[in-house]
Amino acid sequence: MKGIIGIKAFSEIADLMDRTGDAKHYRNISETYIEKWQEYGISRDGGHAKLAYDWYGSWTTLYSLYADAVLSFHPSITNTTSDKFDEKSGTEGYAAGDLHAQEPLSPSKDSNGRRPITKDFIPSSVYKGQSKWYADVMQKYGLPLDSRHLYTKSDWEFEAAAVASKKVRSEILDRVAVWLNETVTDRPFTDLYNTEGNGGFPGPWFFARPVVGGHFAFLTLERACGGTAAKAFDYEE
Repeated sequence: MKGIIGIKAFSEIADLMDRTGDAKHYRNISETYIEKWQEYGISRDGGHAKLAYDWYGSWTTLYSLYADAVLSFHPSITNTTSDKFDEKSGTEGYAAGDLHAQEPLSPSKDSNGRRPITKDFIPSSVYKGQSKWYADVMQKYGLPLDSRHLYTKSDWEFEAAAVASKKVRSEILDRVAVWLNETVTDRPFTDLYNTEGNGGFPGPWFFARPVVGGHFAFLTLERACGGTAAKAFDYEE
């Protein structure tokens, strides 16, 4: 999925550079691939993503959805207000900061200076299906990585939580907080721990690794797409 999103991103860069042929070519590839991914990567009942295309009965944390969200590929939600002007402050509605805050890239604008609204690259049904699944497979100390083990990777866990419903997002964070507060740890916040038992470390022992930057996924999403990306996940269930 992350590779497919990368191809989609490349088409957007080509569009920005007025390479319309390349933009169309790679956009067609990405749209074809994401449809095939849904055909092969989603369980037969449509309820969740599989760990592998041919591994029926498996499931996985779909943390790569975060890349789709943070790159503003939900135009029906994120592009409608990304260039809104805040009359109270006199600043544009992008990331908080001074008057020269970075603006989002907006290729292929129409005559009114806005990018045309198109369909969401990854359907919202995929996000909502995963969110409901996470609620079903949640463990004492958080969301396991996949169906093989009860350990998790906290960076990917946070990225998955950032694009889940409000309820599931809060539940994941609450359980991670329980793990931090109630288990015996004398190490920096790890990105690999057990979500059941004593909440220990399954090995290899990962501590203070740079991947824990993923813990800031929520904050990044709030600033993405002119401050509108997180609104796509305001639903309750």
